[in-house]
Amino acid sequence: MASDSMYLRAIIPSLPAEIAQKIRSLCTTPANEIMLENLVRLLAGGEHAADAPTSIQEQWLEKQAATKKVLSTLQPTNSEKKRSREDEPLDGSQLPKRVRLSPPPSAPSGPNDIPTGKPLFTLHALSTTSPVRKKVDITITTTTITLTNTSSRAIEATVPLASIRRAFIVPTRGKSKAHWTVVLLSSDIPEKGKATPGTTPENQQVIFGVDATTSAPLTTTSYIDPSEPAVNVSPKATETLPFLHDFLAHLHVPAIAPSTAVFRSVCAGTGKSASPDGIPGVEAYRAAKAGSLWFTREGVLWGESKPCEFWPVEDLRGAADGLRIIGSGRTCTVILTRRGAPPGEGPAEDEEMGEETEFGMVDAKEREGINEWVRSHRHLFGRAPGALPEEDSKDVKMKAVNSGPLTIRTLMEGSDSEDDDFSASVSDLDGSEQSTDGNTSDEDVGDKESGEHDSEADAEGSADDLKEEEEEEEELDPAHHPLLRPGAMPKMSKAALEMAVGIVENDLTGSSAQGRDEPEEEEEDELED
Repeated sequence: MASDSMYLRAIIPSLPAEIAQKIRSLCTTPANEIMLENLVRLLAGGEHAADAPTSIQEQWLEKQAATKKVLSTLQPTNSEKKRSREDEPLDGSQLPKRVRLSPPPSAPSGPNDIPTGKPLFTLHALSTTSPVRKKVDITITTTTITLTNTSSRAIEATVPLASIRRAFIVPTRGKSKAHWTVVLLSSDIPEKGKATPGTTPENQQVIFGVDATTSAPLTTTSYIDPSEPAVNVSPKATETLPFLHDFLAHLHVPAIAPSTAVFRSVCAGTGKSASPDGIPGVEAYRAAKAGSLWFTREGVLWGESKPCEFWPVEDLRGAADGLRIIGSGRTCTVILTRRGAPPGEGPAEDEEMGEETEFGMVDAKEREGINEWVRSHRHLFGRAPGALPEEDSKDVKMKAVNSGPLTIRTLMEGSDSEDDDFSASVSDLDGSEQSTDGNTSDEDVGDKESGEHDSEADAEGSADDLKEEEEEEEELDPAHHPLLRPGAMPKMSKAALEMAVGIVENDLTGSSAQGRDEPEEEEEDELED
């Protein structure tokens, strides 16, 4: 090509492959190259080439103005610009690939007027469920999570990074291929009702998914040096979990991943799972919406189905009511109860009852696994980490007192210390309640020496009585006498008791059951012969 073909050489890489190839074949001769160079300059509004013929130089300005006028009449009007999505040309269709992978603009151009910060990491061409249902590029910046349209490069939504409170990676259920779902929550409890059009919901959720193994090349971009972003194109059949961890590592909250070491479903369900050692969740229905309950050390997540919700173990109401299972058929219902409002911060009924949420159509085979999870995490229900509730300490004390068989001694040991308030001492009595013998008169009651003597005698007598009771108690201890235990001897009626006594007497005396009064026949002695 000629050395002055600056315009032509600049646009050839941006042209479609067939057109570029055809132009290169025409430029094999210098005359054709100069002609095409001047054509591009004429249409672009530039000056003619330095080596252009004199005839072209003389007509350049006149012909260039005429060409611009003709091109302006060919521009479509506003009504003609309104086309369907399929016929609408893509804004970035003529841009090179490197430009298309550039980060979204820093100025807000989407529906949310939230300025984006410096980009950190981008996952390209992923399908999202929330806050928009499209295929977008997800970029995490220093201040936001930005969703950019892959074709028009318009910002579809932005979520403040500081608002993200929870992050989860769960294996999607019911997919024909192994699949991961990422859930980012701004609040454990989603907003009730639909958001007003044109407004941004306060509790935003970011939900997107990707195949566990890529079926097409996966592109990611790192911005270690913002001026030169590093684009990484992974080949087909690459595991995507490491890229998801790289994305979530830029959040200020740790990512929670359910594990089969904490809970494992006994029902495989339909489709393939991204978790090879089992599924750490159960299928359930919330009203008419299908979804999954994921059991983790931190709590229970209702995931995949929008909107998601999370029950931390410390927010579950008490050890008995936090998670309950009802139903005895082939399916059961799981009821999660969130703690009510703290005292003084809500109505009295909310402080006592809490909020219940039912999940139905859970396979009854999952009951034992859920109960095992409850037994392992019940001590964390309804309390902050590291705090021991009063109920737990009382239960431990009662279990220590009531261990072993129930006897008079255990009842005496388990008596409340407040019972001492009802016992009366000798000095509190007026004299009429004291037991006296026949030689004691009313005047002798006031005698101090006689009172002390009687008190000592009563104390000795009480000690002897207590000792006899203990000896009798040891002799009749149910631990050594099983028949004394409750329920060991069944209750019998008088008629049944008399019948049993009669049977025993007949066996001992040898009399027949048919008639006791008839004389028994004398047996022959065979040895007499």
